Amino acid sequence: MNGILGEQIRVLRESAGKTQEEIAFKMNCSRQKIARIEKGLVDISYSNILDIARILQISPREITSVIEDEENSQPMYRVNGANYADDQFNFINDMINTFYAHRRLYNSLKEVDDNGQK
Repeated sequence: MNGILGEQIRVLRESAGKTQEEIAFKMNCSRQKIARIEKGLVDISYSNILDIARILQISPREITSVIEDEENSQPMYRVNGANYADDQFNFINDMINTFYAHRRLYNSLKEVDDNGQK
């Protein structure tokens, strides 16, 4: 999610003709922090989203709308975000699916154990 939000912030910032330095100055933080936000390397707080929206003179919803649209989330990340090749993306997606499958299995086994039905 951070990558998606960061990419959206970068696109909106560039379309507003603002630099990372300008945003950082008005937010009283470093340019590096803005760069990390745009790259999705750090969590972004809602107050930071509000500050960035105020500086860009846009609605915070313009920033957060990308995470609300499930259909746009995956393509935006793949095309504009980390630029993973298809096979790398598929590998990561498989890892995530495996993780969730293991988590579901763990939770169901734990539920059986908690109910005393070994």
